[in-house]
Amino acid sequence: VTVTSEDKTVTNEYKIKINVEKGKVVLKDEILKVNPLITKEPTLTTSSNNTSDESGLYKSTATNTGEPTYYFRGNVTNNYVSFAGFTWRIVRINEDGTIRIVMQDGINDNTNYVFNSTYDNYTYMYYANSEAKTTLGDWYQTNIGIKQDLTKNIATGAYYCEQAKVKYANNYSSGNASMKIYTNYVPDFKCITDGNGKGIVNSNIALLTYDEVVYAGGYLNQRNSNYYLYSNNNFWTMSPGGFIVNLADAWHVASTGNINLAYAGATSTLRPVINIKSDTMVSGTGTSSDPYVIQ
Repeated sequence: VTVTSEDKTVTNEYKIKINVEKGKVVLKDEILKVNPLITKEPTLTTSSNNTSDESGLYKSTATNTGEPTYYFRGNVTNNYVSFAGFTWRIVRINEDGTIRIVMQDGINDNTNYVFNSTYDNYTYMYYANSEAKTTLGDWYQTNIGIKQDLTKNIATGAYYCEQAKVKYANNYSSGNASMKIYTNYVPDFKCITDGNGKGIVNSNIALLTYDEVVYAGGYLNQRNSNYYLYSNNNFWTMSPGGFIVNLADAWHVASTGNINLAYAGATSTLRPVINIKSDTMVSGTGTSSDPYVIQ
């Protein structure tokens, strides 16, 4: 490129090198491009069989901001991601354009962990007070946090929710938080501070919520191996389940794919959830044999 000064007294030449990265696309844009949006309302209660819903990408404006989130539901086969040496599944595009992904397996080769070894108070049903949070934080630091080439893709902030929303029955207490019985509960992507002062968790890693599992295709007391979160392993969510007979409870997903309530001292795997920046570039097509590879 030749550049001449305005008065034409100075002329300089510059060489510009342009790299064209073949096959790389913005992940957010690619998800919306290759997945036709399903407009039929999904089954979000336990009143009917969830497996009759069409698998694919759905849209919801049941968010804090009213901006849409685009989420995968059912037996999706093109939401695989390779990152940090692990396989992940895309859960949804968040309202701000970041992408939420959950690891296909539990950390440390599907090792089972207690949510909390102390569980004699309702406060131990919360993720922020749990041993699960500490364990997951240590795993993140070892596998992602100390590697700058990986952390550059991570969106950190108020992306996670531990609000006490849904319980199993009326006799479950929850301090000052107002919780609905699951049969009367319709999930959403909203999160506010509950009566116990718990709600949004600001972090770089956490777990799925009860709501996100239902949106994906999981239900309480209904087995389902036909949706992308099914892994033949139990795994914890970060959603409180209430308190009964001196036992703090949290929601988890059973090895048969259904949502279950478990006391905090029980064991399940920890499937980490992270959020990827909205401008993240990837290669691949998102299938199990050709996953999206984060650049």
